[in-house]
Amino acid sequence: MLKFKDQVRFTASEIEQCRQIGIDLAGVKTSVDYSNAVMELITTLERERPELLEKIFRAIAARTELTMPGKS
Repeated sequence: MLKFKDQVRFTASEIEQCRQIGIDLAGVKTSVDYSNAVMELITTLERERPELLEKIFRAIAARTELTMPGKS
């Protein structure tokens, strides 16, 4: 990802990688747009596959040594 101020640009490879995991980068031009695209994926997972979203959160928490919200 290339950034200049609030503008972002992605390589063809990055666009394809994001597409494969469900992040649509069409029309993404700013960091806010990118955040919205990621949040759209998270919202969809929360609604359609909450168990998968929790598994992803657990993996992130384990790698970053964070705790899950509401967990100790």
